[in-house]
Amino acid sequence: MSETIGPVDRIADQYESQVAIMFGRDFIHHPGGIGAYNRPLSRASIEALCGIAPFSGRARLVRLAGRVPAGPDYAVAIPVRNEEARLPGALEALTRSMEATCSRGQLIFVVNHTDDESALVIERWAQRTALDYLVVEASFSAEIRNAAHARRLALEIAALAVGDGVLFTTDADTRVGVPWVRKCLELVQRNRDLVCEDVWLDEQELAALPDHVREIGEVERAYAAACAQLWRCWTGQRSDMLMLRPSGASMAMRASAYRALGGLPTPPVGEDRALCDAMLVAGRSVAALPNTGTRTSARIDGRARGGCGDALMDRASNADPYCDDRLKPVRILREEAERLSEREGTIGLASSVASGCGMRFSALRQELLLARELLTKHGIRNAA
Repeated sequence: MSETIGPVDRIADQYESQVAIMFGRDFIHHPGGIGAYNRPLSRASIEALCGIAPFSGRARLVRLAGRVPAGPDYAVAIPVRNEEARLPGALEALTRSMEATCSRGQLIFVVNHTDDESALVIERWAQRTALDYLVVEASFSAEIRNAAHARRLALEIAALAVGDGVLFTTDADTRVGVPWVRKCLELVQRNRDLVCEDVWLDEQELAALPDHVREIGEVERAYAAACAQLWRCWTGQRSDMLMLRPSGASMAMRASAYRALGGLPTPPVGEDRALCDAMLVAGRSVAALPNTGTRTSARIDGRARGGCGDALMDRASNADPYCDDRLKPVRILREEAERLSEREGTIGLASSVASGCGMRFSALRQELLLARELLTKHGIRNAA
């Protein structure tokens, strides 16, 4: 794609109180004059990110378009690849959520290796809204051509924009709940370094899959809740960490905590879980966000090999698939409760997170029955 100057040339005149990047030239423009704001977010700074780890020259900036505020409170990083069909719903949901808070935010889209008009969909939406946004079209070498690196670049740019603010990330096939931004900001303000929401699947798309796909998700959530109750019975301590189901479709974090970790981990898949694990190992405060109504695609033709789409395909085509590999048998959970010592309130999380056994659905159902029996013995009726 040839490099072009984005629509900010005409938008800048409409938003006189905003900073606009005049793409194709390496300076920041403001109605008060060139250089009125010496912000770190510029074409040169984005190109510099493409030249350092984990990109190290394997990423190339192709095109930029957008408008950039002076010092947003938060920024939302979104990787995009061939999502023109689902973007309108995602953008509408983001608009509602961002407009439901007084804090000022910015959207950072990294569009990569896209054959459709995803970037155009975003820019047309931007013409109808006053929200600040930045579309970064990038090209990655084959070995890093995945969602993890696209999300990493979006988050790195977002971190430049917000300073000591808050970083969010979601997906282009996801419709965040209206209270998403507000509730995440509230948790971060209560000294949480990372906030993870257990994201539910789009109801219409889920209904098109075999019924047992829905049942698997329901059993997973019921078992996680039962384990959390057992943990409280055995230790007398909170068990929020057992309810963590990190998803790139809904995460928020302190920019300072993100920088301290050295950025988003970039495995081929599972960067969201890797980020959560890194936060826990570093002793950071991680919170499970109660469901805000966020819904993500239940498609089985996912964009990332080994990602959510492949997992749903396995569940749709396999009568006894593997379930969430963070869920573990009751026996192991009890052993961890007994070993709890100086790691008060953390469940030995550094090892616990990695010790899931990858149970099949049939085994998980049996463990749920066992967990409920144990809860009944503890006098807990109507257990999860």
